[in-house]
Amino acid sequence: MEVVIDPVTRIEGHHGVRLKVEDGVVKDAHSLATMFRGFERIVIGRDPKDAPILLQRICGVCHNDHRLASLFAIENAAKLTNEWGAGLPEPAVLLRNAIAALQFVFDHPVWAYALTGPDYCDAIHKTGLVRFDPIVGRGVKEAVLAQKRLHQAMTYIGGKVPHIMTPIPGGVSLEIDANIISKLISIVLDVKKWALGVGLGKTALEHARDVAGYVIDDVSKKLEKGVVEPPNDPEVGKGLYDLVSLILVMANLGLKDMGERTPTMLAYGFLADPNGELFFPSGFFNGKELEKFDYRNIGEDVKYSYYDDEAGGSYVGEEDTRKLIPKYGKAGAYTWAKAPRYKGMPAEVGPLARMVAKGYRDGWEVGDPLDLRKNLAGGRTASNALARNIARIQEELVLIDYLENLLLELKDYAGKKAYVKYEINDGDGVGLREAPRGALGHWVKIRGGKIENYQVIAPTTWNVSPRDSKDQMGPLEEALIGTPISESDQWNVIRVIHSFDLCLACTVHVYSEKSSWTIKI
Repeated sequence: MEVVIDPVTRIEGHHGVRLKVEDGVVKDAHSLATMFRGFERIVIGRDPKDAPILLQRICGVCHNDHRLASLFAIENAAKLTNEWGAGLPEPAVLLRNAIAALQFVFDHPVWAYALTGPDYCDAIHKTGLVRFDPIVGRGVKEAVLAQKRLHQAMTYIGGKVPHIMTPIPGGVSLEIDANIISKLISIVLDVKKWALGVGLGKTALEHARDVAGYVIDDVSKKLEKGVVEPPNDPEVGKGLYDLVSLILVMANLGLKDMGERTPTMLAYGFLADPNGELFFPSGFFNGKELEKFDYRNIGEDVKYSYYDDEAGGSYVGEEDTRKLIPKYGKAGAYTWAKAPRYKGMPAEVGPLARMVAKGYRDGWEVGDPLDLRKNLAGGRTASNALARNIARIQEELVLIDYLENLLLELKDYAGKKAYVKYEINDGDGVGLREAPRGALGHWVKIRGGKIENYQVIAPTTWNVSPRDSKDQMGPLEEALIGTPISESDQWNVIRVIHSFDLCLACTVHVYSEKSSWTIKI
């Protein structure tokens, strides 16, 4: 039996899957990116300073990340910074990091409550998770208010949301103001109090360790009774309570045994300090150990993509954007996504890859906080639906602490220069960072003061990539194999897809009016 789910909803962009089902499980899967837009071609021949402004419009969710990655690339081409944006005045580096961290801190809860939450909510699945009920759930309403507050914080240092304006070539146009930083700290601590039940002076990780046992026990008892509501205890944050309840329901539904794949994972690393040290390290986990990362090992395959066969290459930085020619209907092709590969291998990107890399470098106390993946998801480096979901929640704790410390540090830079003038020079540049959904890279060639070539590989391009010339499936395709499914219930397939938190707007870079969406069972 063939099952087509198109569109897959509660993601950013347009995506579908085509599944071959036998004996109630998925036996084969094709991941369908169903739209092409051509952002890389838009910037060819333009002033390099236009690129960050235009390319941040690739996405309305992770817009900050594309702007920053593009800035890193053109600054790197001018020999002003390294590939991760280090080399600018310290205030500029730290302000950009604050913008990036804010993006993560409000993005992950949106995933939990709005994107994947309905997959487990009480209104649809009778799980007891009433706070995750779409629109009406109290947890959903509180999370929206928290996001609103964090967006307000972003406007203080970004000018507006979405599509911030203050990061510019050479730094940040905003001068650090102690009053603004105080406002940011106040907002972040208010949200932290809601999320965790603790304010300034105690880290998110410390507090989570202190209350985890009590929260797990309380949630477990309430799951048996049928309705899960947080206790009236000021030391137990409602956000933390909700996310623990979500993890336990996911575990009870057997997500550890769904979405499994070969654990090859890639992290570019990000949040470079002024000395170039990355808070989240880079690395390629080959299934056994973490290898040193080299972006020159990244290539793109287009055998099954709707592009001319010359649109790919063994190193993305040498691909010719002018050869990104749409070939809709190409024999064998089934998607607008390319197939990025690292050393010729598919690689999963996202919070799980980042936390695995961080665990190898900094220890599993921060790489697998509370040992949740070890104890619930089959191991610290296991790749399955439950592990991905847990890692995203764990990363939120790590980033709340990072952001709080960074804002306190920024107060010391009030009034200091956050920008350096420089001339646009010919050269090749690379901009590497992590977006909430995974590794993001921009590559640029500048000749005669204009952009000659530009390439973007977004996180979801890695995860929804099609088969390649070796017929290796992309990470999502492989993860869908073995997922239980029936004519009356496709929820497990959706749960596996949402564990990757897809953003197809970033992935596909011609829209056809003849395209149509179908749901066929």
